Amino acid sequence: MGMTVSDQSSGQLTRLLKTISSSFRREEGNVPTVYRMGRLKSSLLQAAMVVLAIIYFIPFYWMILKSFRLSIFAGFPVDLNPFSRTSISNFISNFNYVWGFGNFPIWYLNSIFVSAVVVVSSVFIGALAGYAFARLDFPGRNILFYAVLATLMIPFPVITISEYVFMVKLGWINTYQGLMLPQIASAVNVYLMRQYFLTIPSEIEDAAKIDGLRPGQIFFRISAPLAKPAFAASAIFTFISSWNNFIWPLFEIQTTGMYTLPLALNFFKGANGTQIYWNDMMLATTISLIPTFIIYVIFERFFIQGISLTGTKG
Repeated sequence: MGMTVSDQSSGQLTRLLKTISSSFRREEGNVPTVYRMGRLKSSLLQAAMVVLAIIYFIPFYWMILKSFRLSIFAGFPVDLNPFSRTSISNFISNFNYVWGFGNFPIWYLNSIFVSAVVVVSSVFIGALAGYAFARLDFPGRNILFYAVLATLMIPFPVITISEYVFMVKLGWINTYQGLMLPQIASAVNVYLMRQYFLTIPSEIEDAAKIDGLRPGQIFFRISAPLAKPAFAASAIFTFISSWNNFIWPLFEIQTTGMYTLPLALNFFKGANGTQIYWNDMMLATTISLIPTFIIYVIFERFFIQGISLTGTKG
């Protein structure tokens, strides 16, 4: 019996459906392969990040662990067992010794005071300069900005002697102003703030100008409140740099009563400089890291946002 037209049409439709179905199956077969490759790359990246995190965490773990041991058990070889010769009583004993050693509370307050003044002054000046380079049009703006960036290529030890001589002539040796002033000028803060101000739409400031606001009013009322992430990033960078500064206080400070923590930690060594009391030094270092940790935790969200947006425009 011959095939009718309807049968032929039905057969063609069936073959077409099979072709489409097989095509979908091939495409679906490729999807899991691509998905698995993406999952594999993500897993490898996460594993690498975990390994790096462990590597970075080990020194902090070792530092805290030694704070719970006596000096005779805190040296080398390294013992990373958390239950080996550690106790709360050892920690309390070490803390009482460290906090009562010399003028340790005064050294701690000196570091807080100096770092706080340097952060506020440096960030404020950097914001003003960054806003000027980003929004104000004046002759030689780009040349001056590149000159500021060029100072980043000059290592601080190169200019230490000249700064020391300058402070001697001013009579600011062994003074707080002499200790803080060289740390206030920061090309990094100028760059961070300038880059962030460039990300703020100029239409906002144009509208403010139409309303009659002056550049100073625009900065304080509009631009500065919008630049909180950049302020946070600059503050964290400046605080860490000032808090850990060792070279300049070593030149500037001549009396132990004005020492900051980086200089004070040098006292936790033997008279000949070879015997280090690791438990006391590690506990003092742990205590000195607390303000940095607190500031980073408070401003972490703004810090990450500021870093991600400060390099979007040139």
